[in-house]
Amino acid sequence: MPSRTDPEPPTDPQSPTDPQPPAGHRSRTAPTRRTRGLAAACAVIIVAATAIRTWVAAAGWFYWDDLLLHGHAAAHRLPDPGFLLTDHDGHLMPGGMALVWIAAHVAPLDFRMPLLQIALLQLVAGAALARMLWVLLRGRAVLLAPLLLALAIPLGLPAATWWAAALNSLPLAAAMAWAVASTIRLAETGRRRHAVGAVLATAAGLLFVEKAVLVPVVAAAVLACWWWTGRADHDDEVGGRARMGAAASTGTALWRTTRWMWAAQAAVLVAWAALFALTVGRAGGGLVPSDSDGPGPGLWSLIDKAYRLAVGPTLAGGPWRWERWHPGPPMADPSALAVVAGALLCVLVLAWSLLTRERTGPAWVVAALYPTASVLMVAVGRFGPDTAAEIVQTLRYHADSVIVLAAVLALALAAPRREGPLPRAAARREPWVLAGLVVVVVSSSSISTATYREAWAEQPSRDYLLPLVDALRARDAPMLQADVPPEVLLPVTAPANRLAAVLAGVPGLPPIGAWTTEPVVVDAAGRLHPADVVPGRTIGQGPEPGCGHRIDAGGTRIGLDGPLLGRDWVLRLNYLADSDGTVEVRLDEGDQVEVPVTAGLATVFVRVEGSGTGVTLTPRGGVEELCIGSGPVGVLVPR
Repeated sequence: MPSRTDPEPPTDPQSPTDPQPPAGHRSRTAPTRRTRGLAAACAVIIVAATAIRTWVAAAGWFYWDDLLLHGHAAAHRLPDPGFLLTDHDGHLMPGGMALVWIAAHVAPLDFRMPLLQIALLQLVAGAALARMLWVLLRGRAVLLAPLLLALAIPLGLPAATWWAAALNSLPLAAAMAWAVASTIRLAETGRRRHAVGAVLATAAGLLFVEKAVLVPVVAAAVLACWWWTGRADHDDEVGGRARMGAAASTGTALWRTTRWMWAAQAAVLVAWAALFALTVGRAGGGLVPSDSDGPGPGLWSLIDKAYRLAVGPTLAGGPWRWERWHPGPPMADPSALAVVAGALLCVLVLAWSLLTRERTGPAWVVAALYPTASVLMVAVGRFGPDTAAEIVQTLRYHADSVIVLAAVLALALAAPRREGPLPRAAARREPWVLAGLVVVVVSSSSISTATYREAWAEQPSRDYLLPLVDALRARDAPMLQADVPPEVLLPVTAPANRLAAVLAGVPGLPPIGAWTTEPVVVDAAGRLHPADVVPGRTIGQGPEPGCGHRIDAGGTRIGLDGPLLGRDWVLRLNYLADSDGTVEVRLDEGDQVEVPVTAGLATVFVRVEGSGTGVTLTPRGGVEELCIGSGPVGVLVPR
């Protein structure tokens, strides 16, 4: 670690004009080999972390929002603006929608495509994180420690292994890390390309999640902390210029160097806000100020759970165990030991930083406050009276905190050392202590990763839909529309929880709609069972001998033997038609469905939605004579 009087020159693989070592074969080649070795070590860590998280993701399957997004994408032949700018539960995410469309059309309901996307996004996020640490720590080998810790702790694990969440969180992490690095490089060099890189990173992040509005905020906070810690050795002109760069030697110079980038960042945010207002135009939430003021969760309860049960324990590799309430995702369920371990680690790292490094306090304030910003955004966008405060324990809303924590730890490691016997003694032991900390936290994190994978492997949607797809591919007759079990999708997602929407785009399946000649019901394991209608009401025997109810060309209403409540019903329609054609069927209150009929005596089962005391039938498509016999209106049950 360099001292105040022995700074290292800045190194950035993307800046070939940065200061180089003195001439001479030995000194010219040694740094090149060191840099290549360090870059290779970063690559190994990133690839290993990606492999582990992909392994965890592979234990899961399409879950909740995955199915909603997949079904919506499959219904669009092209990724038109109306699809890309869809308001998905308050999210504006055209970049994520584009990736969903690719998966739904290239390999419908094949989880290998989401796995590939998760792996690629994780590689990009890991590379951006490594670049940020490289810039903050000036290419020193110590950057491997925060890189390992950031990619190992479980804080970012749930969001990186659930496809729908990964489409938001991983691009956000990449954008944030890239913007921070480019902002620092702009301050060091004044080169315009770094300003362009920071602005493009923000724009790219906003394509995937609205939380990317925080990217410039985080970049500004890290820049301010970087400048403030650099001021500690600014009195030494050589040290100050080597550490911060001449362009950022004073606050005024720093502002002059970066002001046009901030103006461009503001323009991007304004343009995005206008688009968000036009396409989404709302913010959810029903947060109340305290637990006793209303039916929704209280703000202090959210903050308490976020710090004590979610973020804190993960910093020591916790929570080690997870709880799951189906159909919800796994939640951190730390023991008291995990909570204490996380708090103790925070105290020890903070004490080390404040006692051995100069001016690092503001950086740790940024790290401490950032999870609160995430809680507030969750409160505004996600909360309502039926939402449990435990939602913050799913960790997916705090995944980007990893970038902030890694940046602050890097700033602390790069900060000038304090003078005195205690800092000097700590400096001698620091490499060993840091290595031991990494080993302990990574080992602890491996336990949490393994236990999370066990919890995430419970996927009712996979257990239901994969056998169902195989059964439907062996079936020729059409399938009646039906809702999937609540363990797969709750009824609040209707109509996206219906089979036709969930299985949209999957090849080789029979039509799924409003009629069939061979009714079946699907059990919880996705198996098909022949079924029949249990009567709720009945179409009585008609007055005309040999025909029953004769249906006029303009349509005829047939009364039932009692009223039907509003819901979906199955009507067993026994008919006699003079030719092939169709018949329109509708309850008194409800939508009309069109059903094919064939010449002769036959039976068709029709799914109708609505209520009333009668059903209206209208022949179409060349049918001139249609007779309807007695039949039940009710629900399907296995025979």
